[in-house]
Amino acid sequence: MVLFLLFVALVIITPFLGALATFFTGFGLNTILVPVFMIFWDTPLAVLMAGIVHLCNNILKVALTARSINWHLFRNFGIPAILFAFLGAFLLNKLNEVTTLKLRPIFGAILMFFALLEFFKWKLPFQGPWAMRFGGVLSGFFGGFSGHQGALRALFLSKLKIEPLVFVATTAIISLLVDLTRVSVYFSGSWFWNYYPTSVMFICVPSALAGTLVGRKYIQKINHAKMSTIVGVALFAMGLAMLLGLLTPVH
Repeated sequence: MVLFLLFVALVIITPFLGALATFFTGFGLNTILVPVFMIFWDTPLAVLMAGIVHLCNNILKVALTARSINWHLFRNFGIPAILFAFLGAFLLNKLNEVTTLKLRPIFGAILMFFALLEFFKWKLPFQGPWAMRFGGVLSGFFGGFSGHQGALRALFLSKLKIEPLVFVATTAIISLLVDLTRVSVYFSGSWFWNYYPTSVMFICVPSALAGTLVGRKYIQKINHAKMSTIVGVALFAMGLAMLLGLLTPVH
């Protein structure tokens, strides 16, 4: 009974808070959902399920903010991200199909790294169109491989002096197209057919959409720095637990 209540709380509260936090931190909803889903499912399935929730949530975000998209930024950052998302997702499929390599510690280390990026607000010493394209390549690849694209986007785009709503709108359309690419690749893998569809999506998706609606309303009113610190510490702790093998899926 306790495990069931924990499960329900996580699949309702986490997507809501995760979608809300994406308006105020460099982290994406997928980055927040993957480690939580890995409490209950193996790594590839957790990435796939988080990707589906993330995709649905980005459809709503694009619908709410489409008029604020910066298309010049989309071309420089978004197109490379979409192309390399395919490569990252393809690699995840192949690793899961042809090797017994344990992905959980790897994902834990990746999560810790991106949490540190956000926590210490590291900045890059270079900028310009080529820096944006390189950032798109890295963000897209890790978005496809592990779902960690939000922190890298923030790292490369944080120097740009654009309004918060323009930032959210542009990253939303990039994330949406990255999600369409990588989820399609995940479904093409033979490993997926070893799993049965889950009804969790019917709970997570509405919860995430509600968080997006609330975040859109209060984007100008929340303390962004404090929210980033809270989320960053929580994700670092989750990543450390995964790296040390303290977090194993409950089947």
